[in-house]
Amino acid sequence: MAKENYVSLRGQLRGDVNFINDPQTGVEKIAVFVLYVIRRQTRDRAGNLTPKFDKPIIMTNDQEMIRMAKKLTRHDIVEVKGTFRTGFTKGHRKCPHCGKIHNLEMGMQTINPSFIGTITHLNSDTEGLSYMIDTAEISNVAKVMGRVCTNTDSIVTAETDRGVLYTRYQLAVNRKLFIKGTSTYEDHTDYPLVYSYDDTAYQDSLVLRQGSLIYLDGFVHTIKNNQDVECDECGNTFSYEVQRMSLTPYSNEYLRDYDMDALEQTHPVENDPVNEPEETHEGDIGD
Repeated sequence: MAKENYVSLRGQLRGDVNFINDPQTGVEKIAVFVLYVIRRQTRDRAGNLTPKFDKPIIMTNDQEMIRMAKKLTRHDIVEVKGTFRTGFTKGHRKCPHCGKIHNLEMGMQTINPSFIGTITHLNSDTEGLSYMIDTAEISNVAKVMGRVCTNTDSIVTAETDRGVLYTRYQLAVNRKLFIKGTSTYEDHTDYPLVYSYDDTAYQDSLVLRQGSLIYLDGFVHTIKNNQDVECDECGNTFSYEVQRMSLTPYSNEYLRDYDMDALEQTHPVENDPVNEPEETHEGDIGD
């Protein structure tokens, strides 16, 4: 049976690994780093080299994973295997008009690693790009099984700023959590956002409904957004930039509780489904 939540990444570390220490003991309790990866199709239909980067955030509080992360150095080629994790975090943003500090609860999407390893060390970003182009097929892989949890009427199908069809919805995906001190696991549910494109988007728009079970074969897709906040002190609205992580399928397998009759109505869309997700959507600012 396919794993319900599986992410495999191979890319380059272009910054430092950051650690958060326990204030009582001084021991590192969290490790965080950004991994540069590319999507598997590196050329457009004309044969031009057009690699597309994504920058997933890797975060762990597991001591073994922290120990492995401490070995990483800038420009390393790093392999990560893990799961797509969603949650919330606290943040602070200052109103540029009146200076009030706003305490905000913000969505957070990270890759929770079960394996971190160094493949090789390189000397530059340029060497890293060359390596990733040669290994693009395995640089950014996500295989996820989940149910559509978006209300059927709220599944969005629209066009990007370049006229590329996309469909947006959210999945409920199980993730197994090991219970420390025992030999058992408990289920935890994550809620990744999905952006599908072109032919897959067209099929999704016809077939999916709330509760549909699908198997997504795709990649981790990072998008930058502008988030608006209305200041309750001065009444002005200001925005701040956030990076969001979502999933984009190369293909979806519809497993249960979908519109089987509508599936027969689907037809190919002419755009290139792999090279278009660099597009921006309503509310996005590109990446």
